Amino acid sequence: MSDFDQIQFNTRAFSELRAVLRTKRIPNALLFYGRANTRRKEAAFFFAKGINCHGQESEPCNQCRSCKKIDERLHPDIHYIGLPEGKKNITISQIRQMGQTISIKANEAKVRVVMIDDADLMNQQAQNGLLKLLEEPPDRTVFLLFAQKKNRLLPTILSRCRKIRFRPLTEKMVADYLTRFHDVDPGLAHIVSVTTNADLKKALLFLDKESVPGSADSVDWIKRRQWILTGLSRLTRPDTADIRTGLEISQKLNMTPGLIDDTLAVMKTFFRDLLVFGVSPEKIVNLDFYDTFADINCQVEYETYFKWLSELFETEKRLISNANIRLTLDRFFLILTCNKGNSMP
Repeated sequence: MSDFDQIQFNTRAFSELRAVLRTKRIPNALLFYGRANTRRKEAAFFFAKGINCHGQESEPCNQCRSCKKIDERLHPDIHYIGLPEGKKNITISQIRQMGQTISIKANEAKVRVVMIDDADLMNQQAQNGLLKLLEEPPDRTVFLLFAQKKNRLLPTILSRCRKIRFRPLTEKMVADYLTRFHDVDPGLAHIVSVTTNADLKKALLFLDKESVPGSADSVDWIKRRQWILTGLSRLTRPDTADIRTGLEISQKLNMTPGLIDDTLAVMKTFFRDLLVFGVSPEKIVNLDFYDTFADINCQVEYETYFKWLSELFETEKRLISNANIRLTLDRFFLILTCNKGNSMP
C-alpha cells in the first residue's frame, strides 16, 4: 500500500498534525500510538519537516534544504532512539546520552526533534529519565514518541504528551490490496491477512513480495505454514499423535528463534479454526485444511480446544518472559500430544 493510501486511511491523524502546523502551537511532546506499520514514522518525519520548512506554507514544501535533509535522514537536529539490536527494552543510558546531546544548542533546526521508537518498551529507569526531560525540555525541542500500547507508559509521561491515534488496516483491506496489486489468490490473501493480523508489511514478507536487506529471517513462509499446520494436525489427532514428532517439531523451531513470533501467529490460526469449525466451518481461516479440521472434530471433544488454546497463550507468555525456547516448546507439544481430553468414539 502506498504512503498516500495509508495516509488517506489515517486522515484524522494527519489532519490533526496539519492543524498543529497551521496554528504553530507546537507541543513539547506528541505521542503517536497504534499498531506497527500504520505510518507513524512517516507522520513524524512529515511533522518534523513541517516545523522546520523554509517555505512559506504551513505544510512542508519538500524542496528546501531542510526538507531534503530530513527526507534523506541527514539532518543534524533530528535525533532518533530505538531498541538496541538484540534487546527488548530501551535503557536509561540511551535516554541519558540523548539528554547530553540535546543539552547543547541545535545546529540549524528551527525546532529540534527527538523521536523515540517503541517508547512503550522503555524500562522504568528510562521512563523516569525521559520524564525529567519532558518536565524541563530544552529550548526549541519537541519529543515525538511512538508506541503500540500507550498504557505501558507512565501516567505522568502521558499527561505531558498530545496523543494522536493511528488506526490499523483491516484484514479485508490487506487482503484486497494483495489481490488487486500483487495478483495473490483471494483465498491465500485472506489467510495471510488474518495470520499477520492485518500487518501489510509482514503480509508482503510472508508472500515474498517484499524483502528486508540483510534480514536473517528470509524464509519460504508458504512452505513453512504448510509444515506447521501439517505437524499440528498430526499431533492433535489421537490416531496419529506421537511424542517424538512433537519433540522433533520443537527442535526445528528452536533452530530459528527469530521466527518464533510469526510461527506462533500461524499456530494461533490453527487452534482458532478448531474452535470455529464446530460452529461455523465456512468461517475458518485455513480453508485448505478443511478436511483436516473435519477429521479432528470427529475425534476430539470440543472443550479440549479451549485447553489447547489456553496452553498456547501460556507458551507465548513464557517466551515473552525470556523462558528457554526449547524447553517451553517441548512443554507445549508434550501437552498437545498427551492431553486429548476424552477422545470421541
